[in-house]
Amino acid sequence: MECRYEMDGIPSEPVRFVQEALIRNICKEWSSDDRIFIFCTRTDDVTQGAYERNWVDNGQEYASTDTEKIGLEHRLKDLQEKIGLKAIIEEVDIKTGFSEDEIWNIFQTVYNKLSESDKIYFDVTHAFRSIPLFSTVLFNYSKFMKKTQLVSIKYGAFEQLGEAKRVRNIQIEKRIAPIIDLTNIARLQEYNQVASGLKDFGKVRQLKNAIAANLESSSDQTIRDLSKSISQLDEYIATIDLKEIKSGKFILAFRNNYKNAKKRKDISIPIRNILDELYKETEDFVGQNSYRNIEAAINWTIKHDMLMQAYPLAEEYVILRISDMFNEIKPQQLPQKKFRMFTSSILGMPHVDFIARNWKDTLADYPDVADEMADDPFVQKLRPLYAPIREARNSLAHGNGSIKYAQLCQCIPNIIDCICCLNKEYEEYPSTLYIKENII
Repeated sequence: MECRYEMDGIPSEPVRFVQEALIRNICKEWSSDDRIFIFCTRTDDVTQGAYERNWVDNGQEYASTDTEKIGLEHRLKDLQEKIGLKAIIEEVDIKTGFSEDEIWNIFQTVYNKLSESDKIYFDVTHAFRSIPLFSTVLFNYSKFMKKTQLVSIKYGAFEQLGEAKRVRNIQIEKRIAPIIDLTNIARLQEYNQVASGLKDFGKVRQLKNAIAANLESSSDQTIRDLSKSISQLDEYIATIDLKEIKSGKFILAFRNNYKNAKKRKDISIPIRNILDELYKETEDFVGQNSYRNIEAAINWTIKHDMLMQAYPLAEEYVILRISDMFNEIKPQQLPQKKFRMFTSSILGMPHVDFIARNWKDTLADYPDVADEMADDPFVQKLRPLYAPIREARNSLAHGNGSIKYAQLCQCIPNIIDCICCLNKEYEEYPSTLYIKENII
């Protein structure tokens, strides 16, 4: 039965099949390199197939008009000529899907039709109930295996018009059925992976990619800024960029863009929820230049088992804090970078040499400064806590395996204790409390 399918607020011309409306709307500018696959079941001993009922002419036993006798194959050929469609249309036989083997057969049939980097537009209007379910798995699988991109999933809701007897009495101009966009619902499995990356591994790059891939407005400045600030959290922690982490610029940008993005209607509910979670996860960061941001970043790496980042961040942070603490006695001719190396030597030298004031290299060049730092009670208190951190970092950096994973985990309290020495408020950070309750 003919109706007009409405998409993006615009009703189509009267069509018998929803595919006619979708192709006219989506595919009219496609080239001869593009393909339109119509997957059809065939009649078997139990079920009459879509091929016989809908693809070929005269398939509908109770057709009451000549139009209702024309199959989809015929209708699409006419449409090709009418709109100058260049894309190739191909009918593909599939199983009915009433057993697990047949479902896997459908899976493989559809998968084999996909090529590398394809953009997929999928219509589920006449599919069996199992097809929409496993198609989301299929397209997520092909995303990783063939780098495909699911652009949209559509459903023509003809049933909204009511029973067939009633629909026949509706004038064709008013016989309008909506085409429903199911894309974001189908992407829920993809969003699950994004959420898992955030909650389990502290990785937000997938969130940035999901925003970029799934928003038509991804070129919008707000969305670009949001994606950039999200990716910077990953990048700065991965590269141990203390300067950028301490500056807090990326967290200020994220929070401002988060507030703007929350007002948008084109961001799906799952993405909104993940953004909300990221906002909560980053509550210990501040949008200004502060040591607190480095402390929060260290906690981030500990919470998410990112030990390759946790120990270098912790070591460099302790060195930075102590060198800044003694900056007033820094020799004028000693650059800031070398003074941090000077501080590192004071903190990390063997205890016997430290007690004997056995200064070497740069320390020997400025013995008075070395003596003053070594005599400080705070430095003396910090050194035993710092030593395991330095040892763990060296083991990771040199790949010598001298410290095993279990030992790295056991050293985490040293990181916490070091930072507590440097900042008493650190003990009350939500992320610090979480670490104490759940990790150490």
